[in-house]
Amino acid sequence: MLATGGTIARRLIHSSCRLACEGKTKEVPTPEEAGYAFNHVERKKGMYKPQHSIAEQVSYMKSRAYAEAYKGLPIYRWYKRNIKGQSKLQPPPRLFCIDKHGRFNLNHACPVCRDEYLYFDYRNPSLIEQFLADGTDQPIDILKSGLCREQYTLLRAQLLKAKEHGTIPFGVEFRNFDYRQWYKSWTEEPGKPVERAGVRLQDIHPDPLVHFPTFKNDKNNDWDQWWIRHDKFAKKAK
Repeated sequence: MLATGGTIARRLIHSSCRLACEGKTKEVPTPEEAGYAFNHVERKKGMYKPQHSIAEQVSYMKSRAYAEAYKGLPIYRWYKRNIKGQSKLQPPPRLFCIDKHGRFNLNHACPVCRDEYLYFDYRNPSLIEQFLADGTDQPIDILKSGLCREQYTLLRAQLLKAKEHGTIPFGVEFRNFDYRQWYKSWTEEPGKPVERAGVRLQDIHPDPLVHFPTFKNDKNNDWDQWWIRHDKFAKKAK
C-alpha cells in the first residue's frame, strides 16, 4: 500500500535528521526522486499517485490551494485533452490513467487522476455533484467530463452508493399502479393521476412499452413448428 504525502515527508525529515546526527553528508532524495507524483509535479508518467484518506480530501477541497487551483468551478471545466482540433473531434476516452501498480501511464491524466487528493467516494458528495447534470441526479457525458473510463465507472458506482447511503438526495417519481393486473383479489381502483400545473406525470414520463419489431414475414407460427420446419429445410439443403 502506498504511503501518503505526509508520511513521506515525515520519513524524509526523520532520515535527514538521522544523517545529520551521524555526521553524514549524503543527500536525501526529494519526493519526486522517490517516485511519488504530487500536484506540483508536472510530468507524472511512471510515478506513483499518493493515497490520501477521505478526511484529507475533504479538508483539501476546503483549503486555499484548491480554491486557487480551480477558482470555484468544477474540476473538469478548464480541462482539455492533449490533442489538436476541437473538443468534439477528440478521440474516445482512454481506458485508465493509472495502471494496476498505481503508476501513471501518461503525463496528461484526467481531471480526477491528475490530482493526488481526489478520488470518488460516497462520503464526499461535493466531488460527485460536480459531475452531475444541472437539476438532475444523472452524470454528465463522459466526453464532457474528460474522465477516463475507469474513473467514469467509479463515478457511477459511487453515485449509486451515495444514493443508498443518503449523502446525495434525489427525487423518486410518483406513479399509480393498477394492482388488479397482478392480484386477483384486489378490488380497489387505482388512484387519480398526479397533476402539476395541469400536466400529468404520465405524459412527461410515459410507461415504457416493450416493442419487438418484426423483421421477417413469418407470423402467427409456433416456435416449435418453426424449428421443425427449419430442420426439414436444413435437410433439403444438405
